[in-house]
Amino acid sequence: FSVGIYLMSNLTDLISAGGAATFPTFFLYTSQTWVPPQDGNICIHVVGAGGSGSWSADQNRNNARGGGGGGYCKKNSLAVTTAGSFTVVVGTGGASGGGTNGVTAGDVSYGNGISGGASTVAGTGLGSTLTANGGGFGNRLGTSSTGGTASGGDVNNTGGTAAAYCGGGGVNLNGTGAYNATSNGTKFTKAGEASIQGDFKESAGGILYGGQAGNFQYFGSQYVNRMSNFSNHNGGPLSGGATLHAPRQSSGTGLMWGGHGGLGGGGGACTSYYDNDTAGGRGGDGVVVIQYLS
Repeated sequence: FSVGIYLMSNLTDLISAGGAATFPTFFLYTSQTWVPPQDGNICIHVVGAGGSGSWSADQNRNNARGGGGGGYCKKNSLAVTTAGSFTVVVGTGGASGGGTNGVTAGDVSYGNGISGGASTVAGTGLGSTLTANGGGFGNRLGTSSTGGTASGGDVNNTGGTAAAYCGGGGVNLNGTGAYNATSNGTKFTKAGEASIQGDFKESAGGILYGGQAGNFQYFGSQYVNRMSNFSNHNGGPLSGGATLHAPRQSSGTGLMWGGHGGLGGGGGACTSYYDNDTAGGRGGDGVVVIQYLS
């Protein structure tokens, strides 16, 4: 593994001319070997990648589902020194699918999404590998799309699921909130959302914040002219992308797609009535966040 670029936030001010320990937060978006830059106690958050949404261009379009949210694993506190090291693997979100990736027969064209990859952390002082599995693929038919499981941490939460008519699942940070993408069965509704809301880049002190879910998009007119008509349907960090539905496209306007999941979030489904120029939204990549607590 190569050493990836990380971002730091929440640095404390220097207390004296001699300096003092700072409590940075590291956002790891790529697989790498991470070496603690200072002694102290850290909290480790591991988020699996989201699955991509399904897509459909047949008259049974309402069954399409978004992808599941990635699992969430947390180590509450671990003492580290600069002599230690950690192997970090960051999962890749499920790729967007559509067109020839599915099944086509006459006017019926549809396909499932792709599951997200697992994120893991192993290293000095950890008794077991911290594992957050990827969210399940967006299911075109049948049961709801499943969230990724987690193991090895002090907190191990399964990611949000996605029912019919829905966008992608969000990341389950604390067992509460609307991280599952749910529906009343007759409307295209909001995707799953991170269960703790805030600015992701301001996460610190053993807490992760996530962004808002994508807004569902439904167009009742006969034609949709261009993707620029669709706004805010991608999910924020740790939240799912929205489902998108339009009856059909004007000729030559290109591909429509469901909302993409934010980090760890599932991608939304994409449906139309006749045309097969549709693709499910991609799942968000996983992430590992390491916060110094002291």
